[in-house]
Amino acid sequence: MQHETIMTEQSHFFQTLEKKQGASLRQASWTVAQLNPGPVNLLSRKKLAENMLERILPLFEVSEDLNRIAGLKPLYEGINLLDPYYCRRDEAQRMLEKCLGLRDQQRIQLAGAVMHFMDIVKQTDLNTLQLKTAEILTLWWKIFPQNKAWNALKWLWNEGVSVPHSQSGFRAWRRFSRGSLADPENILETHPKEWLAICEEQNDFATAFEADRMAAAFSGDGRHAGLEGVCGEMPDCENCELSSECLWCAADTNSVKIKITEKIQRNLISAVDIPELMRWLLTSNPEEDKALEHTLNPEMPLKDWSRKRLRRLEIKQPLGSELVLRLEALRELCRNYGIEKLNPQDQYSSSRDIFKHFHQQLSRQKQEQFIIVLLDNKHRYLAEEDVSKGILNKSLVHPREVFALAIEHRAAAMICIHNHPSGDPEPSKEDLRITERLVEVGKLVGIPVLDHVIVGHDSYTSFADKGIL
Repeated sequence: MQHETIMTEQSHFFQTLEKKQGASLRQASWTVAQLNPGPVNLLSRKKLAENMLERILPLFEVSEDLNRIAGLKPLYEGINLLDPYYCRRDEAQRMLEKCLGLRDQQRIQLAGAVMHFMDIVKQTDLNTLQLKTAEILTLWWKIFPQNKAWNALKWLWNEGVSVPHSQSGFRAWRRFSRGSLADPENILETHPKEWLAICEEQNDFATAFEADRMAAAFSGDGRHAGLEGVCGEMPDCENCELSSECLWCAADTNSVKIKITEKIQRNLISAVDIPELMRWLLTSNPEEDKALEHTLNPEMPLKDWSRKRLRRLEIKQPLGSELVLRLEALRELCRNYGIEKLNPQDQYSSSRDIFKHFHQQLSRQKQEQFIIVLLDNKHRYLAEEDVSKGILNKSLVHPREVFALAIEHRAAAMICIHNHPSGDPEPSKEDLRITERLVEVGKLVGIPVLDHVIVGHDSYTSFADKGIL
């Protein structure tokens, strides 16, 4: 019954992919190159062994100072001298004992890798067709660390073995067929073994490798070559031709608990998710996660970081951690998001848009700051200019300076913005007088003042909204 379920799931995905996007994906130059990998041939044992060691040594955390010349020369030379038909584990172990700088655990891991490699050589003679059978792939996976099984497939592909290896293609299949992502903590869900079986069992493409490459094109593996797949890390469901039959698009996200990564991809992050999002983004181990969780204020996770609270986090963070620095970097990014200027041609649709854009920049200023936003004849953004900083009065905000800037940018209209350091956005008598004067001059020179927005700590006043412009 389980096998039939898998068959139905994978057949529907590949059938829909072939029907709706097969022709266009095949025409892309990236896909053409991927589907014509070259002739089947025998690989050089010496070259393959050396390349394998170069790939797995970092995965076993072997020091970068050790290489085929320094420290590991007995391994690089010995792996090519061992007889695959009569090689014993104790021979591999003696070879590794001659290597310098390895820890005992690394010697054990590398001895196992050498023995599995010898077994592969014995069974396949390094014929690329035989190197991708299920039995031999199991041996390759034993050479690589358990959580690096996809690395083994991608490495084999780079060595000339046409084996399915698209992790993003598997992710797209899971979205379409199951409506969710694999649990990264569950090795059975993330292991590529299931993806290889799915590609082998489908009937819509000629080979498992072709099915994998088409799924790869659909999911963004060819983006570096200009082939932007719609089902990438952040899926573009609105422009996906498969969306009407996709379980990811049809999922009821209110009825199940969704992981933070999936919420990001579904654009479902809300205010209540910010503490978890911060921990996901900033922490790299359980100790940092616990320190941040126990220190932040869940009601105001981004804003409530007094010097005292930061000091408490610094004490709780693990020795050598840079968690506090990463937190401050995140808060600076948030602050500068609000300060960053708009792009030319952007438009404000309401006074709230103006408030949201300038809130971070102005709400905590200790002095009043007067800014003008200049617009074209379609009320699209041209530029913004600082006019003055200090207690506002007629001499600081003079129409001459304001409209000189507007004329310089050839503006057709403007919006005035300033802040009240007290936090109360209600306009003062001086605010009303200055605004009235600017409006009068604007009428004379043909550059109308469309609004004047006063920014408080968490609220604002719009002269246009109140009808006092």
